[in-house]
Amino acid sequence: MNNFGNTISTIIPFYNNSKTLPIMLESILGGVLVPDEIILIDDGSTDNSSDIVKDYVKRYPVIQSYRQDHKGVSAARNLGMSLTRCDWISFLDADDYIEPDMYEQMILAVNDGGCDGCICGYFTHKDGIITSYARGKSDTLQSNDILKAMFTDDTVRGFLVTKLFRADLLKQYTFDENIVMCEDLLFQTRFFANNDLKYKYIPKAFYHYVQNSSSATSTRDYFTNDTFVYKPAFDMVGSIIKEDYVLDCYNSILEYSMYTLIKAYGEGDRSKRIIDQISALKKELKRTTCKNKSKRRLAYEIAPKLFSKLI
Repeated sequence: MNNFGNTISTIIPFYNNSKTLPIMLESILGGVLVPDEIILIDDGSTDNSSDIVKDYVKRYPVIQSYRQDHKGVSAARNLGMSLTRCDWISFLDADDYIEPDMYEQMILAVNDGGCDGCICGYFTHKDGIITSYARGKSDTLQSNDILKAMFTDDTVRGFLVTKLFRADLLKQYTFDENIVMCEDLLFQTRFFANNDLKYKYIPKAFYHYVQNSSSATSTRDYFTNDTFVYKPAFDMVGSIIKEDYVLDCYNSILEYSMYTLIKAYGEGDRSKRIIDQISALKKELKRTTCKNKSKRRLAYEIAPKLFSKLI
């Protein structure tokens, strides 16, 4: 049993989120239970985000704001963790929002001292469609259960934002500032692989993950210096977890990334950017082990641009 307090630090990195950050802040401040400290980390914004934040800081004593040079979300989260003073840590993203009872229900889930944290369900917002992902009943998950679920279970996945973490345990770890994609998945893999924990699953969706046009996968550059952006994190994860589900998840990301590229190609985007990425992704698919190759996978590896006519 863990005799632990109920104070919460919420960390929100932001970069040029002047339009969405107020929505997130209002959803927190209008909640049944408001965190004891809301730590905003400005990752070198160039819009008027800082002016908006200054106004919130003046009006709400629980909000603190700090600024760093543009170093990325991992550096921002690391700075945020170093500043926290509460018993529990929550991470939120500046372009989403939460349900009013999210923190109340999270504290209720952990206040008996029987668990080391909790996980809730979430909503996705995409193309005007809202989808809920939550289990049908409460559950208690061990670290190994959580690790597997982060790669295989849509009601959990590798989201930081749906979890409440014990600060004393979490602050022993840092985000890898050299990883630009799936840095949250890598961080949690290290955390749960090295700690034997129990987490309460709350069977309700509280977090609204808003997939807006600026974050659409079809506009993403999938390669940095000829390296598939997800590969560095998954290579590190694979060195920690020796399970097939890690490679299966990586293969799913590869195939979905190719799908988005050839869909754009089929719809008329014949830019060098798209064509070069299709070629590079074709090579990555070929050199990545895949035990059960579907016909679609084979088409991606052999003639992806030709396959674009069929989707």
